[in-house]
Amino acid sequence: MIVSKPTKKKKISRYTVLSIIMLTIFAAITLRLLYLQVFNYNNYKEKADTTSTRFLSEVAPRGKIYDTNGTVLATNKQTYAITYTKPDNEDEQFYTTINELFKILDENGENIQDALPLKIDDNNKVYFQYSSSDKQSQNAEELRIKKDRGLNDTLKNQDKSLKDVEELSDAQSAQLDAQLLKITPEETFYELVKSYNLIGLVDPNYNSKENKAKYSKMTGEELTNQILQQGYSLKDIRKYMLVKDAIKMQSFKGYKSVTIAQNIKKDTAFILYQKKYDLPGIDVKLTPIRYYPFDNLASSVLGYVSSINDTQKEKYELKGYDVSSDLIGTSGIESAFEDQLKGVKGGKTVKVNSKGGVTETLFQLESYPGNDVHLTLDSNVQYAAEQGLKDAMEKMRNGTNGDMAKNATRGALVAVDVKTGKVLSLVSYPDFNPNLFTVSGQLTSDEYKSFFNPDLEAFGKQFIQKMGLNTTVDDLFPLSSDGTRIDKYDLYPKATYNYATMSRIPPGSTFKPITSVAGIESGAIQPDTVINDTGDFSIHPETFGKNFHPSGLDAPQGPITLQTALEKSINFYFYETAYLMYKQNGSNIGALDSIAKYAWQFGLGVDPNDPNSKSKASTGIEIAENFGQTYNFTSWKKQRIAMSKYNLVDALEKGEYNGVTFIPFDFSVSDDDNDEVKNSKKAIKDKVENALNKVGVDDGSAITHDQFAKDVKKDIKNIMDHSDKYKSNVAKYEQDSGKKVNLDAQVNTIAEEIAQFTINDEPGQIKTPAEIVNASIGQGMNNFTPLQLVSYISTLANGGTRYKLHLVDEITDGDGNVVQKFNPEVLNTVQMSQSTQKVIREGMKAVNNEAEGTAKTAFEGFPIETAGKTGTADVNQEDKGRKPYAVYASYAPADDPQIAVVAVVFDGGHGASVASAVRAVYDAYFEKKLEQEQPGYVASSAYFKKYVLNNPNRKKEDGSSAASTDANTSTTTNNSKNTDLSAANTNSKTTTANKKNSKTKPMD
Repeated sequence: MIVSKPTKKKKISRYTVLSIIMLTIFAAITLRLLYLQVFNYNNYKEKADTTSTRFLSEVAPRGKIYDTNGTVLATNKQTYAITYTKPDNEDEQFYTTINELFKILDENGENIQDALPLKIDDNNKVYFQYSSSDKQSQNAEELRIKKDRGLNDTLKNQDKSLKDVEELSDAQSAQLDAQLLKITPEETFYELVKSYNLIGLVDPNYNSKENKAKYSKMTGEELTNQILQQGYSLKDIRKYMLVKDAIKMQSFKGYKSVTIAQNIKKDTAFILYQKKYDLPGIDVKLTPIRYYPFDNLASSVLGYVSSINDTQKEKYELKGYDVSSDLIGTSGIESAFEDQLKGVKGGKTVKVNSKGGVTETLFQLESYPGNDVHLTLDSNVQYAAEQGLKDAMEKMRNGTNGDMAKNATRGALVAVDVKTGKVLSLVSYPDFNPNLFTVSGQLTSDEYKSFFNPDLEAFGKQFIQKMGLNTTVDDLFPLSSDGTRIDKYDLYPKATYNYATMSRIPPGSTFKPITSVAGIESGAIQPDTVINDTGDFSIHPETFGKNFHPSGLDAPQGPITLQTALEKSINFYFYETAYLMYKQNGSNIGALDSIAKYAWQFGLGVDPNDPNSKSKASTGIEIAENFGQTYNFTSWKKQRIAMSKYNLVDALEKGEYNGVTFIPFDFSVSDDDNDEVKNSKKAIKDKVENALNKVGVDDGSAITHDQFAKDVKKDIKNIMDHSDKYKSNVAKYEQDSGKKVNLDAQVNTIAEEIAQFTINDEPGQIKTPAEIVNASIGQGMNNFTPLQLVSYISTLANGGTRYKLHLVDEITDGDGNVVQKFNPEVLNTVQMSQSTQKVIREGMKAVNNEAEGTAKTAFEGFPIETAGKTGTADVNQEDKGRKPYAVYASYAPADDPQIAVVAVVFDGGHGASVASAVRAVYDAYFEKKLEQEQPGYVASSAYFKKYVLNNPNRKKEDGSSAASTDANTSTTTNNSKNTDLSAANTNSKTTTANKKNSKTKPMD
């Protein structure tokens, strides 16, 4: 029998198994690749492109600013900037990269850009740097700083009542804001240390899952202390915080590069460029920054550029600005013509590798420069004006002119073309160097404080010692309710404040020509009227009362003419002229405006009863200005009513009025007032104001003294019954005197004094004709800007045509084409007879040229006949360190005026002291005329040599100057395109700039 063998199973070899596994794996990979690269190609390509592309913005050059001769006053220069673009593996390499970057910058003396308003002083105290000294503005800045960095979200999440609320109500927002403001600068610093993961400075593995959990439970202060223990200082930590903060602020805009440092040296730039591949995300590029070739020259006109602060962000975001990096004009022409000067930004969209390096340019958009602004300013005249004013002020401080004015630290000068209204020079002192502001964060802490938030307490102590005053800092610089100090008497010299356009000052005797015009044209006097100066203006007791004795009078001069009165600046003559006008016009309320009606025509204020007065309240200048008012009944009444509230509060709180004493009454506004007290205080003040508003308008319906006293008693009694403060005053009086207070008697006394103040005293002050007498010599409520004064003098000089003052002649585009032309514009014409003009001109000529003229000394030897008027405007605050304003107004030539000038020095003492600055202006303005017609004067005059020939910015015969040559070598043409630093490499292309075809003329 045949037995069959069982079939032996064939074993599967290992090779077969491995082959199957390998085939399976390759099949899976192939299917995955097909999925990724074919079926889902578009989706993943879009994601890859999104995460690997960056937009590198390109700063557009601002337009240039030229003077009237074509001299460049503001331009741009190409500088190197360091930028950081986030690489894919930022968390792993950030600190290594930034450490190496900081090392290179420190070795080469470079600073990183510092735009974070959270600062650390030399004592390691953390503080907020504000751009304003006003507490309300500071709070707004602080809230914006904290909200932009997410502190509001942190607080909201911590507050159970707000955590789940999607949209906060106004009350809830206010509640959150109040909590935000309670966060101290130190606490803010700690919060940023935590939110920016700055623990990575000392722990390279800070981003691991385990460490993340650990650090999330620690407070910002604990994390900061841990970093400090490793040898870092607070300032070291803050340097890294700056970069992280810039990235945070920029993250709102998507993937963009962040500027870490600007305006770095070329050598530093090349070092970084050579090492850029070892510094993931770091790049170096050329970028334009604003440049002012002549530094401080005309800073009051040009202004400056600065970064967009936190309170401005929304406004400029809507205009398309990149608020994290763009600079804007902040003052002067830079601000007024921001829309013209700003360029059109460009940039490029690029692909970057994992290290943040650019691998491909996908799209490029050219940037274009802004339009150019051509000023009416003459830089030669501007130089002479600035130097002349500085020299005059230095002489005042040193007592060289015989009257030491140690606080002559603030001043202004404005010169205009009387036939067009063109501003030839505009000076404000102290001035500043606008180049300090062209790089964000470039200002030192001390510089920033001096410009924007000065330490008035420290200044006050030094000021008191320097001036030898018997007073306190609290008196000179009182504390406001929010704890900040107020410069009550305008003592601190503010470099960025334009004294020429913004300060309202009393004109003093420079106003007398207006009184002369008003007196003659109204018929109150004639050009040849003689007035007998008896030395004491008390000759009209029936009009002014027996006790009226205005100051500013010299010894009796006897019979004098108007010409002599102007020459010697004799107050008596103008006092009497004002009286004659008042009498001639009816001795009534309307007669109080006798001078004002003429002053308004010259631009010294506007008629407050004119419905269009607000639109007329300007000289026409393009930059920011204030506008002062001459004395008139309506404005004076409004001013007195506003002052009356404070005067009445002061008297009642002191417990004394006109020699009558009483228990100090609680009348000032307080947050502690209950409703009863608050309502009664308001009721009394409203009754006072309503009664005073009827003065001169509805006198027939005015309430009597007794009626008013009776009307306020109820509210007085209510305050006494409900005010804890008043009860405390009563208790103190009873304790000190040992007498029981009769409250009913106190009610009657206080009611009588309030009635006396409201019904008798204040109406008398409102209606008194004494104020027109004060106004006749430029005192009283007369306050004008130097710009208004030069507009008035220019109008007087040219025979009555008041031109709109303007600083800009034309605007051109990049090819030199005129975009906009600014022609002379007449605002109004003043009717003056030839005889009126002649007598005033002769009087003002005598001021500068006759032996007894008040400005004779300053113009000794000047070959062109000039006219002028000095002014010494007293402020009656000598115990506060103040002296009279030195004001001087002039025009030249006297018989055919071309230029008018006004100069003023705060606390200068006498107007004649600043006349020398005006002569310096004339030397520069009439340079050609003097060289051609007066060669002997040109060769011998110290004035001409100092302010004209020695002007370092003055162009030579070949049209060059040292300053302008230097400026040209460091400035780029406005049409140039930013280039990468790799242009230095022979393999790269360099874009050649197209030269701007601007219209320029050689300087005189």
